[in-house]
Amino acid sequence: MNRVRSAVPRDCPGLKRSDVLSLIEARARALRFLRSRERELLAGDFEGYGFPLRPPTAAQAAADEPAVKEFTRQWQEVAGVEVAVRNWSSVGLGRQNIPVRLHLDTVDALVDFTGHRSEWEDLVQRRDLLASVVGSLAPVVAALPLWKGVPEMDLHLAGEVVDWFEAHPASGVPPRAVAVEGVHTKWLERHRPLVETLLAGRRGEMGRAELGLAAPTPRVRLRFHLSDAPAGLADVEIPVVDLASLPVPRAVVMVENLESFLALPTRPGVVLAWGGGYRAADIVRAPYFADSPLIYWGDLDADGYGILDAVRSAVPSVRSVLMDRDTVTRWQRFGVADRDFQGRLYFHLTDSELAGLDALIEAGHLRIEQERIRFDVAVAAVDDALTRL
Repeated sequence: MNRVRSAVPRDCPGLKRSDVLSLIEARARALRFLRSRERELLAGDFEGYGFPLRPPTAAQAAADEPAVKEFTRQWQEVAGVEVAVRNWSSVGLGRQNIPVRLHLDTVDALVDFTGHRSEWEDLVQRRDLLASVVGSLAPVVAALPLWKGVPEMDLHLAGEVVDWFEAHPASGVPPRAVAVEGVHTKWLERHRPLVETLLAGRRGEMGRAELGLAAPTPRVRLRFHLSDAPAGLADVEIPVVDLASLPVPRAVVMVENLESFLALPTRPGVVLAWGGGYRAADIVRAPYFADSPLIYWGDLDADGYGILDAVRSAVPSVRSVLMDRDTVTRWQRFGVADRDFQGRLYFHLTDSELAGLDALIEAGHLRIEQERIRFDVAVAAVDDALTRL
């Protein structure tokens, strides 16, 4: 396999590898830019991209003329390279045409330079397919994370499913009754966010559209201390409507993620509830959660605060734990960039919680999963919150 050689030989004493920008390094840099700006580029928002090539100086050229010639040769056939005349007569090299800067004027030029034409064309083809379903480009580009890795066959199915829901806006049928060949309950569960987003885009709405399906009976998973376990069952999942038959606990602690829910130790008189994401807002509408003090612990990210906001809209008295600025600051080293972070309005967060959200944004739109907080610290924080009730 042919490989592009480095612009600077390994044994070059006069010109170090880091002094000039090799073609390999430049392509890697451009590829990082391409992948970090996919949404903007797919939307046609591109004003060009370029950077200096860190050309050698006269002194460096005099110290290692072959390395400079190799650097020049490497760039001379690359489109978009700006060449400048350098007068190096003072070191005996005369006037030289030296590549100094790369500038890529179009998306096609950027893609071709990275060498990822096939990958980009596949992405564009998927975008165009879904844009034909929605009737506009912006909602499709905004939903890129929902469809980027989806097989093309499933994207075609998604289009047919959107057509079906558009024709049956309030069908009231269960998911298994959606009459599209090749679509089953698990398919719809897996691709529901994409379908809802595309349907909303077709209707000219923001976010996700209601599918009009029959609402499943909401269920909730609970854990009890053995001394309180109903019929000796310490871990149960029941319909939310059946909560009315349970004794009112001293407090309920709702946890966003299953792993943390299962790991937390139980306490006498305290019930642990698994929130399971945004469905928590529907679960807590049961009177059971308003009759006892409710504590909520979620991920430190945009969705975690969004879920808390939704829960508090149903239960205004809910208190959060480990969702403040101090917690974000202490554990942000374990955070990762949330590439899907989207600004939104929060109507029910406290000043302390908003400060935590601001800290995530200030740190580079981070997300810190609750499991990243050291477990003994988390347990102590939950216990402290319970003692303060």
